[in-house]
Amino acid sequence: MANIGLKRIYFWLVGPDGQVIKDADKGLSTDGVYVVDTNPGNGNLGTKTANITGLSGTPAKIPGNDTIVDVSNPPSAPSVAIDANAINFAVKQKLLGRVETSVKGAYTDGTTLPDAGLIIESTSPTSGKSIFYGFGRGKVTEASQNIQTNTDTAETREDDNLVFTSLGFSGFPGEAAIAVADSSVSDFAKSAYFDMCAPGQTLVTSTLDKTVANTSASK
Repeated sequence: MANIGLKRIYFWLVGPDGQVIKDADKGLSTDGVYVVDTNPGNGNLGTKTANITGLSGTPAKIPGNDTIVDVSNPPSAPSVAIDANAINFAVKQKLLGRVETSVKGAYTDGTTLPDAGLIIESTSPTSGKSIFYGFGRGKVTEASQNIQTNTDTAETREDDNLVFTSLGFSGFPGEAAIAVADSSVSDFAKSAYFDMCAPGQTLVTSTLDKTVANTSASK
């Protein structure tokens, strides 16, 4: 879909029952869904890019009787390359499945990668309303960290670069890997969309949208 800009991204951890983990310690927040905002007090500085690839599978031509008689329609296998200025340190460690050691603030790799979910919010260039890309289940990885020196004329920053690999999600029809949405559609409910992508979350409900102050989630 055509879109303008990147409003924000949302993360959560998924429990064995497929529900969002609503716990500030075991999950990412008491609402279940964590907003990567631009508040340095929360350890965040917003997101630069969320590059989605693999939205469609690679069709294969089916030959027969010396001609092409059909084309296969394989499922999509989306992944998202995220470049954020800064993501809350503890939240990022949880997404990566790292475990805090006896030294507070120090983490090591865990034995498994947790299931996580992701929503990307952008804006429609025609309606000005939100466009959503939702992934109900996947894995978050971090490939590298390139630490560089400052110079006498420039400060060298290294962003938080993560890759989200989407998996089939039982909450989507056909256990699809992604659900896209246009909030300008009549009767669209943001709360229903968030509930579909992140079952059990309370960040966005039918009466309260905590992502936008004093704005109803159904708008």
